[in-house]
Amino acid sequence: MNWVFSHLPLLIFGFVLFSVVRAVMRAAQLSAEHKAGTNETEEQKRMREIQERIRKKIAERRGGAAPAAETQRTPDPPPILRPASVGPTDPFGGPARRIYREVERRVAAPVPPAPTDEAILERQQQLSDQMRALEEARAMAARRAAQAVEGNVATARATAAAVHRAGWLADLRDPQSLRRAFVLREVLGAPVALR
Repeated sequence: MNWVFSHLPLLIFGFVLFSVVRAVMRAAQLSAEHKAGTNETEEQKRMREIQERIRKKIAERRGGAAPAAETQRTPDPPPILRPASVGPTDPFGGPARRIYREVERRVAAPVPPAPTDEAILERQQQLSDQMRALEEARAMAARRAAQAVEGNVATARATAAAVHRAGWLADLRDPQSLRRAFVLREVLGAPVALR
């Protein structure tokens, strides 16, 4: 056991070195697996070829030449296209139609006239009156809450005082508590010389 404690730094270094080597080996293994897994499948090849043909046709329609890589390739047989399971969508049906109608309604709606200075001043006066009323209501609520708290505190103090007084009187009726009170007075009270 002493050997383990005396060689503890060496053991820790060895463990760290082992972990690093293991991690490097695992990374190399995962990299090899990833490279092996990136081979193109038939479907991916077919898709790439279709994309190349589409690019070539677009370039021909624009009047440009096809890319050099595509012109050197031998033509492949046309791919077999599978029919789509979803039919063509209506560009103005469904949610798009509702949005289109909403935009049309907003565009066709008459624009309200700009408010005059008198209307603006009247609206500002209404808002200031509402703010003043809300501020008064908030101040009133704060005063009521303070009064309620003061009433609760006073009631709680009176109740606590009555409970303490009843407890003290009960302690003074008990002879054991009475002796204890005298001892505490002697110990905690003023010294005999100052009485």
